[in-house]
Amino acid sequence: MASINVKEEQEALIIRCQSGDRQAFMELVQTYQNMVFAILYRMLKEREEIEDLAQEVWVKVYQSIRKLKSPAAFRSWLHRIALNAFRDRMRQKGNQIAFSLDDSYQMDNGDSIQVEMEAPGLLPEEELLQTEWQERLEAAILELPYSHRAVIVMREIQGMSYDEIAFAMDISLGTVKSRIARAREKLIVRLSEYMKEKEGSQA
Repeated sequence: MASINVKEEQEALIIRCQSGDRQAFMELVQTYQNMVFAILYRMLKEREEIEDLAQEVWVKVYQSIRKLKSPAAFRSWLHRIALNAFRDRMRQKGNQIAFSLDDSYQMDNGDSIQVEMEAPGLLPEEELLQTEWQERLEAAILELPYSHRAVIVMREIQGMSYDEIAFAMDISLGTVKSRIARAREKLIVRLSEYMKEKEGSQA
């Protein structure tokens, strides 16, 4: 029952954002900013660039949230925006116009927002990255092609369903399953190589 209430509260928060409630939008950022940082952390690595891109994601959310038809789909929709922002950054790297949500940001329609965003300290998942094994896993994930990296992060790190991933990436359910399977195979190969190297060094 508690989880249902939380879900209803989150959907109500999104509906308030869609009505133009700026305080609700700030609450939305506070609720989901760690998730956005966690997504981008697995895709980039440079802390400053992650923070900059996270701000860009929230501007896109503010501009587009009225177009979201189902508040229940917000989580997947947010993932899609974050992934699209990452793709755009990779295509246009070096030609970015920097802005910060720490200052008031003026929209084309004359509206403006001011959101105080603080990069979280150690992300929950980052606490696991203290061992050599976890470092190897992170390196192996970063070596995956973007399409495989994105699905494995959403599935294994974010815990998203196949349907949610399909929506976020705008691909078929079959393609999601195929990419996850291939990503897992590649990770197994890379980590198996690491284990062999480890065993050889200890022989």
